[in-house]
Amino acid sequence: MLLTALGAGPVARAQTTMPGVRDPADQPFANDSIWNTPIGRGADYQAADAAESQMLHTDNSGGPGGSYPWIAADAIGLYRASTSAPVATWRYDVRAGSGWTSGQPVSNGSVTFPTPTGLQFLGGSDGHAIVIDPAGRYAYETWQGKRTGASDYHAVYLVRTDLRGPGIASVEGQSEGIRAFGGSLAGGLVRCEELAKGEIPHAVAVLLSTTQLRKGATMAEQKVWPATHSDGGGKNNYQGLVPMGALLALPPSVDVEALPLTREGRVLARAYQRFGGYVVDATDKTMSLAVLPQGCDKQIISHLFADRRTIRDHLVRVLNNGPDHIGGPGERIAAAPPVLKPAD
Repeated sequence: MLLTALGAGPVARAQTTMPGVRDPADQPFANDSIWNTPIGRGADYQAADAAESQMLHTDNSGGPGGSYPWIAADAIGLYRASTSAPVATWRYDVRAGSGWTSGQPVSNGSVTFPTPTGLQFLGGSDGHAIVIDPAGRYAYETWQGKRTGASDYHAVYLVRTDLRGPGIASVEGQSEGIRAFGGSLAGGLVRCEELAKGEIPHAVAVLLSTTQLRKGATMAEQKVWPATHSDGGGKNNYQGLVPMGALLALPPSVDVEALPLTREGRVLARAYQRFGGYVVDATDKTMSLAVLPQGCDKQIISHLFADRRTIRDHLVRVLNNGPDHIGGPGERIAAAPPVLKPAD
């Protein structure tokens, strides 16, 4: 089972993987993806008084209210199409270069796929939605999506994501997802069902203010793995110190069970301690510690808001996260999620 507490003293040895199997539609991506890999016991945590850490621990990076802590509730329309869902036509300005069968142009093209009625595009001007196909294998992710007719939709950017894949881009310098770091919009999404159940068995998505994200003359200077990209291909208004793609976590020295948290806040804090959170996108004057789809219980959301500063004030960066040792080297501090169920 998972560790029940990670305090300053010795911790129990976690079993390798939680029992059972998981459906990629409910918890996506490969067993060895960044999203499903717990932090290693050899993780190198940045000091809490380091300049990057201090930039995380304030509401006012870049000026008053420049990095206000936030819970991004109702941020993404998340849907799984049924086998009886109507087939809709989706036109797009640009699609991601990966994940598609032949025949669709990269720009100014169209595709068809089953689309639930009542689809909402959320996140303000971002127009975010995720439509999972009936088989639960692929997700269509949108940026600036909108409905244009009874069974017609349009997206400025459309991505087809393999929910059994890594959830991050495979090519340096390229974007293969909606998020600014180059990866999937579904990565790190905190599901309503996970909060209700009391367990987030994966890493979470973190959105930082542009005043916190690392300033750099080039995209390479602004990011670290697993990010392959940054806003505008490096031409943006980042002003801070924290790189796109950074892994943030609560160190083992933080006794999560002793923190003054609600039930839901403790669930999120445990996820940060066991799996961490990846910086995947930029926001304007907010630091979002959790991204939720539509429809989560309002009381749960209220509890997360109440706890957001307590969790934020203990987050630091894991400095030795990399492709050869995701979450740092060594034995994992917690059990990995259940393995993916066999593909049909």
